[in-house]
Amino acid sequence: MKKLILLLLMSSSICKAQIAENIFDVFSDGSIDKIYSMIDDFDLSQTVKDVEYKTTFSHNFTVGTASYTLKTGILKDWGDGIFSRGFNVISLYKDGRTELILKQPEIWTYVYDGGSAIDFRDYTDNQFFIPIKLSPKSLAMVFLGWPYGGDMPYMTIVVATEKEANIVFNKRMGLDSIKTYPLYTMKVQTVLEEYDSCGKLCTPPVFTEIKASGYGTLQLKKQQQ
Repeated sequence: MKKLILLLLMSSSICKAQIAENIFDVFSDGSIDKIYSMIDDFDLSQTVKDVEYKTTFSHNFTVGTASYTLKTGILKDWGDGIFSRGFNVISLYKDGRTELILKQPEIWTYVYDGGSAIDFRDYTDNQFFIPIKLSPKSLAMVFLGWPYGGDMPYMTIVVATEKEANIVFNKRMGLDSIKTYPLYTMKVQTVLEEYDSCGKLCTPPVFTEIKASGYGTLQLKKQQQ
């Protein structure tokens, strides 16, 4: 009887354990295998897709033997305002050739001195993204969306390898905190808390984790209730 109870408890514990799924895969040659369910489309109008943009900043980095340049930009004639603390164009160049250009009408904010209330300067060597070194030949770049208040901001992850660079993740999530040991782990908020007119919490926040797998990829865990 005691053994049966122990087995039931162990089974219950396993069922409650979080199940993680890969956000993307990387082949041995450095090619990125995207999982499209992990990438929500931006709300892009034809105007946003076609409009020109002006480059605001540039950042150089290397992944293995490949040299990359990240350039951030603002869509032309969109003015200043909050764009002085962020950008809505991300362009990546590998060895001088265009690898990726992302545009959106909302903006990504700086990871410090930006629109977010949390300062992540301790986890980055630049103001534009948070780097996660997945392997000697693979780097993830985490871009944080602007927290407008009515919904969670976008979190966008781009991966660069010696072979290519591509977007692998785009979901409405807010970065809450980071742990770097034993595996790099980001605690992310997926549901915005809401309060009633009396200040009582009526919708609690929901959190989950994005974690380095240890095999050159990132994994998303099921939400913690």
